Amino acid sequence: MWVALSLFTAGTAIATVAPSLPILIAARVIQGIGAGGLIPLGQAILALRCSTEDRARMQIYYNISYGAAAGLGPLMGGALVNVSWRWAFVIVLPFAALTGFLMKGRLSTTPRSTDNGAFDLAGSLLLLVALTLILLAIERSWWWAAIAGALALTALVVRSRRLPDCVVPLRVIRHPRVFLPMIIVALSGFMTFIMLTYLPQYSLKTAPDLNSGLVVVPVTVLWMTLGSATGILALRVGFRSIAITGSVLGALSAGVLVVSVQYGFLLIAGLLAGAFAGLVLVPMLLLAQRSVDKADVGVTTSLLVLVRNFGGATGVAIGAVLLSDVGTRETFTLVAVVVAVAVIPALALPGRLRT
Repeated sequence: MWVALSLFTAGTAIATVAPSLPILIAARVIQGIGAGGLIPLGQAILALRCSTEDRARMQIYYNISYGAAAGLGPLMGGALVNVSWRWAFVIVLPFAALTGFLMKGRLSTTPRSTDNGAFDLAGSLLLLVALTLILLAIERSWWWAAIAGALALTALVVRSRRLPDCVVPLRVIRHPRVFLPMIIVALSGFMTFIMLTYLPQYSLKTAPDLNSGLVVVPVTVLWMTLGSATGILALRVGFRSIAITGSVLGALSAGVLVVSVQYGFLLIAGLLAGAFAGLVLVPMLLLAQRSVDKADVGVTTSLLVLVRNFGGATGVAIGAVLLSDVGTRETFTLVAVVVAVAVIPALALPGRLRT
C-alpha cells in the first residue's frame, strides 16, 4: 500500500509540473501503476479483515467515498478547464498526503501468508503488453496489434497452466462464481466509462451554458447510493436477481440515447447507467471473494477491478471509433446489445448463498 501510494503521489506531482506531453504521459503511467495497487489492495484488505456480512457493510463507506470522488471530479474538472489543466493534478496532492497520514500504523496487523509464491514479473508484463495492444488495435485499427495482443494472451494462458501462482491463476478464473461476475463487471465498466466519457461531450453540444460535469452526477449518485446497499441486499434476496435487474437497466441506458441525446435524455441515461454499476459491482465482488480460498482473495479482487477498468477502457476506445464512423444512434444501439449480454451470465448466478 505504501509503495502504491508513493508511486501514485509521485506520478501526480510530476504531472503537475510536466513541461511536455511525453513527460505528462510518463507521469500518468507512474500514477496509473500506483492507482492500480491502491484500489485492489484496499478491497483485499477489507476482504481479509472482515466477515462477508461485515464486508458488505464496509462497502457502504467505500462506495460513499468512491462515489463522492467520482461525482465531484467531473464537476471540478468542468470548472477548472478554463483555469489550467494542471489543477486537475494539484488538487489530488492534499488527498494523497491525508491518505498517508491516515494509513500510518494501520496496516501492521494485516494477516501474512507464508506460502505466497514469488511475484510473477514475466506474467505481469505479458498481461500489460496484451491489454495495451488490444486497446491499440481497437482504437487505431492496427491489425498487427491485434495479432500481437492475441499472441501475448496465449503466452499468458500457457504460462498460467504451467505455474499455479501466475499473475492470473487459471484455478481462480475457472471458478464459475468468479468467471461469471468477471463478465458482468466488465460489461458494467464498459457501460459506465462510456457514459462518464461521452455524456459531458453531448452536454457541451446540447446545453453549452451548463457545467458539462453536471450530466454525469446521476451516474455517480446512483452508483454511490445503490452500491451502498446492494451488498447487504444481495445476501438477503440473492445475487441472480440483483445482477439481472442491473443488466437490464444498463441496456436501457444505452437505449435511451438511441432515442435522443438532448439534455433530459442524457440525465436519464446517466441514472440508468449509475443504477447498473451500483447494483452489480459490490454484489459481484462479494460473491467472488466468498467463493474462493482465503489465499486467493487478493488476486480475485484484483481480477474484478482489472476487468472493470479494462472493460471501461475498451468501451471508451470502441465509442471513439464508432461515434466517428457510424454515428450516435448506431453506436448506442450496438452498446445496448453488448451490455444486454450481461443478462446471460446473470441467469447462471446463485440466489442466496446457504454457506
